[in-house]
Order: sequence, then C-alpha cells, then structure tokens
Amino acid sequence: MGNRHLSLETMAKWLTGRLEHDDMLREVVPHHLEQCPACRETYRELQKIKEEVGHWDEEVALLESREAPELAIRLEDTPDGDERDGRVEGDDTLHTWGLCQLLLRKSLAAVREDPGRAFELANDAVRLTAHLGEAYDPQWVLGLRARALAFRANARRVLAELRSADADFREARACLGRSAMEGSRIEAEILDLESSLRRDQRRFGEARKKADRALALYKENEDAHGVGKMFLQKAKILEESNDLEGAIDLLRNPLEWIDPGSEPQLYASARYNLLCGFIHAGRHQEAQDLLQEVRELFRGAAQPLDRVRLRWAEGNIAWGLGRVEEAEAVFREVQQQFLDLQMDINAALVALDLAVLLSEQGRTRELKALAIELLSAFEAREIHRESTAVLILFHRACEEERLTAELARQFASLLRKGRG
Repeated sequence: MGNRHLSLETMAKWLTGRLEHDDMLREVVPHHLEQCPACRETYRELQKIKEEVGHWDEEVALLESREAPELAIRLEDTPDGDERDGRVEGDDTLHTWGLCQLLLRKSLAAVREDPGRAFELANDAVRLTAHLGEAYDPQWVLGLRARALAFRANARRVLAELRSADADFREARACLGRSAMEGSRIEAEILDLESSLRRDQRRFGEARKKADRALALYKENEDAHGVGKMFLQKAKILEESNDLEGAIDLLRNPLEWIDPGSEPQLYASARYNLLCGFIHAGRHQEAQDLLQEVRELFRGAAQPLDRVRLRWAEGNIAWGLGRVEEAEAVFREVQQQFLDLQMDINAALVALDLAVLLSEQGRTRELKALAIELLSAFEAREIHRESTAVLILFHRACEEERLTAELARQFASLLRKGRG
C-alpha cells in the first residue's frame, strides 16, 4: 500500500468496530507494519511459524508451534511397542496439527543420517493424522496425511525398502487427490520425493517427468529451496542414466539456481555432486582440484552422513590418481561406517570398489575373505533376497577368481535394481 494513509471512511469504520476483517488485513495492517519496524519483524516471525506449522490460522499455528516440542519429547520418550501404540491412538493431547508437522520436519532432517529414526518419526505422523479429522478441516488433513505418507516413503527408500515406499506413495497420491492440496507445495514435495524413488528404481523417464512437474510447482509457489533441490535432482537423474556430461554441465554453474548465502547446504550438495560427476567420468584430477572447496563447504553446512559420502569420494579420487594404499584404507573405513548406520546397500557398493582394487593387485586371498565377510554380515541382517542373491554371485566370482571391474559394475547395478 506504500505510504498511503487510511481514508476517513476506513478510519471511521475501524474506530467504531465496523471495518470488515478483509479490509483490516488489506488496509490497516500493511500500513501499521510499514510504520513500525518491530511489528514488521514480529509479523515476519509469525509468517515463518505459520509456514513451518503449515496451518492457515496464525493463532492456531502459534499455539501449536509452542506446544509441539514438549509433545514430541513425550511421544519419543515412550517405549516402542504396545505402550507407544496406545499413546499414539489414545492420548488426545498428541492429536495436533503442529505435532504432526514437527515430526515431519524432524524426519526430513534425520533421513540422511539416521533413516531408521526418520521412518519412526514419519510413521508416528501418519498414525496421528488419522485422529485429526474432527478438530481440523478434513480436506487439509488429507493433504497433511499425504505429506506424512510421502515422508515415510522417503525414509523407506533410503532404507532400501523400495516396494514399501511405492505403496506409501500410491496412498499419498490417493489422499492428495481427495484433498484441496493439488497444485500446492505439498504436491511439489511429494513429486520431488517420488522422483527420487523412481531414480533409485532406475525408471529414469518417470523420474524426469516427476522432477519437471515438481520444479514447475516450486516455481509457481516461489519456493527457492525447492527449485534448487530439483536442479540437483535433475542432475542426479542425468548422472545415473549415464549422461555424465549432461550432469556435469548442469552442475557447473549452481549460482544460477542456488543462493549460497541463503542455501549453504544446498550449494554444498551441488558442488559435491559435481565432484562425484568428475569421479564417475574418470576425471580424477578435476575432482582433486575441487575437493578442498567441497571439504570447506561441508565443514559449515553438511550432515555427518554427507561427510561419510565425501570420504568415499576421497577414496575414489585417491584410487584414480594411483594412491592405492590410501584408497584401500578409506574404503575399509567407509564400509564399516555404512554398516554401523545399517545402510547395507551403500556398504556393499563400497565393498565392490574395494574388491576391484584388491583384484587389480592380484590379492585373491584377501578378496575371497572380503566376499565371505560381506555375505555373512548381510545374511545376518536379513536384507532383501534379491540383494543377497547378488552378493552370492559376487562371492562366487571372487572364489573363482574371475572378478573384473566390469563385472563389479554389473553387480553394483544389480544391487541398486534388486532393492527395487
């Protein structure tokens, strides 16, 4: 409204309590905020809370944002099993919109570092949405349930439970279709996460279509973070569909679609992905030249799991530049870290790198021991039978001394497909 002051009519209606609420929001509030910096900052903080809680009512958003942390602690302190199930179902104080949204934010933050915990948080949110119908608009509840299902699906994807993730996404789309959320940021988020699943399933055409639709919705909703994420997703799809040069070209100039000042973690991810693109293209010196910059970015912006992945990249750079002993030590270190995190497929993929390194050096006894150790560890964890079958083939190839780099790449591809 600029510096235009209130008219006599607006002032009269305001002072007598007859000014309509919409007119108050359109004329009085902007004018007041323009004149008072402190109130303007309070308004911005309230809008941020409203966005985080995802509720249309500022008063409800504020109240539930204040209550949610204590409720989350109470829920997370409840032991798993019947007691937790009973509390989720029967404790009415937990049945709030704000708690569901907080659990989903926590799930998204945890998914890369602790996907098991991310699953539990999203699963609690899914179950809580079943109890929100009476207190909140059912159409909005369906949108929230769709979001919770998508977050649970994403955690399952990272845990390599791709079939279960697929089922969650089907239910999420059904909920979204019955809600008032189509065309919203929630739909963009669901498409974004589902694109990652399709990529992991090697269904690249579907992954690209979903990424393009998500990108368009993020742009429509003026979500700069979402736009940056989708450019990273599109580059990842190009890389995994063997268009390395296309991925590298897209990642060379991330400043065109990511502001490092406001999105430092996203910018760090873009530079890390470029580093990995160089590695996969066999351009190890270019990766080495970029490595120090990525290390510096990760010190300030990365999660612990990101640093494990960067360490794996360092091992591949060392290997590509002929520093074999260094590479071997890094691979063994990273493999154990992934096993500790129960990220079994990642641990197996690192083991394949190590196996090729040992094979190239003619260290067949150590290679066979690695294959036995890996198969035993994975059988104890009861991973998917398709992945176990790939590891059995890997074990046989090592026993018969016929493992090659090309065969290892085929095993890696089968592992990624098998989990789908």
